[in-house]
Amino acid sequence: MVELKQENSVVMIFRRIAELKERYCKTAVQDIMYMLIFYKYSEIRVPLVPKLSRCIYNGRLEIWPSKDWELESIYSCDTLEIIKEHVSAVIGLRVNSCVTDNWATTQIQKLHLRKVYAASILYGYFLKSASLRHQLECSLSDIHGSGYLKSPIFGCSFTTGTAQISNKQQLRHYISDFDPETLQRCAKPRTEEARNLIEKQSLALFGTEESDETIVTSFSSLKRLVLEAVAFGTFLWDTELYVDGAYKLKENGNAEEQEGKKSI
Repeated sequence: MVELKQENSVVMIFRRIAELKERYCKTAVQDIMYMLIFYKYSEIRVPLVPKLSRCIYNGRLEIWPSKDWELESIYSCDTLEIIKEHVSAVIGLRVNSCVTDNWATTQIQKLHLRKVYAASILYGYFLKSASLRHQLECSLSDIHGSGYLKSPIFGCSFTTGTAQISNKQQLRHYISDFDPETLQRCAKPRTEEARNLIEKQSLALFGTEESDETIVTSFSSLKRLVLEAVAFGTFLWDTELYVDGAYKLKENGNAEEQEGKKSI
């Protein structure tokens, strides 16, 4: 009886060691992914916005310099057009607004801004996934003509009719043809590591407190935050794919539940 208890204790110890090793490895992988994302920002000479509390001057949130051009330079014309419309929709600023409009003062609740930031990361992730899918299908249609193909990358089947996925078809029209299942597949983080990094970035910027505090800021600062978030989602998709090739990341099984909680 005593020997059995000792054996059980040894098994529990080894199990605990294995759990700790797995947790440490997962944390290390996420840190590497975060550094790769940070490096992608450094390539375009854009520093990540620090914790918002450090950006408040005389009771007003100001993020300077704006870095709009650098943050927009990483996209194709089609993708950038969609992103500009997203920015306009979430902050309430016209797409082709003048400098005076950009520096106009506005107010926004901190909790709402936090949700906008997280949603914009997911939007950037979605656009990257959708645009690459678009490019892939156009390339396959050029090679094979009309037909029916199975995509191992996106885990779904699709037709490759030339008329349907012509290179001339704009990305926005292509996305509008997505069925609900495809939209969900492209928009949710594929892995737990990616999901955790979205949460980590939001915490780094907004902290743990979820307050209804009203922030006074400019449209330019809001635009900077949203563009940074969309870029984060874009870089996250690239990093996730790269790291998954060397280290098998864990599939994100409960992404739908997480997205439902964070929706605006």
